[in-house]
Amino acid sequence: MYSKLKASITKKSPKSIYLKIQKEDFEAFCASTGLYRKEFINLLELSEKDHKEGRVTKRESMSELIKDD
Repeated sequence: MYSKLKASITKKSPKSIYLKIQKEDFEAFCASTGLYRKEFINLLELSEKDHKEGRVTKRESMSELIKDD
């Protein structure tokens, strides 16, 4: 079951939106964006392991990871 997420836009720019989320609503925000999904948690653990072992690639943007076909 989904809960209503309470957030307000505090600032806008052409490329950004700034949100204000109450501490009590932060867990609902994380759940709604998929940050609690098992697949995401596993990817974070693998990423941390790679980082500790020195396998790091600097990126300018997450869009670099998206492959254009």
